[in-house]
Amino acid sequence: MSDEFRSDLGRRIKELRELHGNSLEEIAETADIHRTTLGKIERGEREPGISIVMRIADALDVTITELVNPESFRTPKEEYVIEDADIYDDVPFDNSAILMGIERAYENLDTIDFAFERRGVEPLAEQFDEYSALSTVIGEFFASGVAEASEGLYEVNAGNFPDLISTGARSGVPGIEIKVAMENNMPKGHLPKPGLYVTLRYVLADRDRNYERGTRKDTAWIWEVRMGEMDPDQFNKSDTEGDSGKTATFSADALWGFDCVYLDPELNPYSRYKDDEALSAVRNQTTL
Repeated sequence: MSDEFRSDLGRRIKELRELHGNSLEEIAETADIHRTTLGKIERGEREPGISIVMRIADALDVTITELVNPESFRTPKEEYVIEDADIYDDVPFDNSAILMGIERAYENLDTIDFAFERRGVEPLAEQFDEYSALSTVIGEFFASGVAEASEGLYEVNAGNFPDLISTGARSGVPGIEIKVAMENNMPKGHLPKPGLYVTLRYVLADRDRNYERGTRKDTAWIWEVRMGEMDPDQFNKSDTEGDSGKTATFSADALWGFDCVYLDPELNPYSRYKDDEALSAVRNQTTL
């Protein structure tokens, strides 16, 4: 951690503490650290470990990203939500769960990148030999956010099909499988399994949302979320060499038959559609 970064972090901690009207002793006690330690951190005299930073963030009731780098705190934009999608008639949640899913994905990815930055390591998106592993991580973080927003109806079914399962709090809650793909690729799975799916597609841009087609940078941004039902005959067989054993790819017709519930047109990787044109195409179920 550089001297400048350590000094800025200490300043932000102090500003937030004073903004909330808390004393040094109050935050130190809640964070379970000594007040002298917190004072040194605020003055930039001590480098805190990631666990201490997380406890201080909790004590200040902010996310770690808001604490360590508020200017780059990422959150989905509500104006990109398509609220009137018919699929919401078939699921026990609304668009707020989708927003929470994306927010949790960003928050967790940013927390990991902060830890890597502190150690002088490249961001998470540059740590994988195969981007399918990054896609899996994004999907798991997204699932945790949807479960959190479901008011106790869903829990994450870690490592199993489907990804989200009913907690049993209400009858008739359908299981949901979450599939993630990069750019304009079709989502894929190991086997053609029928059921309710949420698909996410993302691009790799920089922290400031600068994206160029054909250029992959270090920050994952979700540009599209869709929901719908899949039948086994809507999958294509994929025999792509080196494809990590995945064999069942969504057909284009199946994906475009899904309802789009979130679209960030500024990061749309389809070169022919941007901004209002992209949103209009989605609402009219036009293939991008």
